[in-house]
Amino acid sequence: MRRVPWVALAALLAGLGAWAAALLQPVADLLPGCAFKRLTGFACATCGLTRSVMALGRGDWGEAFHWYPAAALVAALLPAVALWDLRRAWSGEAYPSLLNSRAARISVWVLLLAVWALQVVRRI
Repeated sequence: MRRVPWVALAALLAGLGAWAAALLQPVADLLPGCAFKRLTGFACATCGLTRSVMALGRGDWGEAFHWYPAAALVAALLPAVALWDLRRAWSGEAYPSLLNSRAARISVWVLLLAVWALQVVRRI
């Protein structure tokens, strides 16, 4: 039984989404902006993500990293992860089980909070 390369398909869709976002650059000023930032004066946890994705679509990695470092790092890792997933699907291997540990969950939350703190400090 062949396995479906879901991660590789998601990586392809992410790339197409970034490309489409770059095409929408001329109308980006029409976007409403961050409601959280308007109400509180502080950046939200995803402030800068839209601009980062648009920069990735244009191939401007430096600007993408400036606006949202985590998005640029994930985008840089996507090709390797997609190749791993294609190899895994081709050989019929199952996905490895996800980590189900408290430390893994806390690490993800710490990473998200760190990115948010960086955005607030930088006044993105």
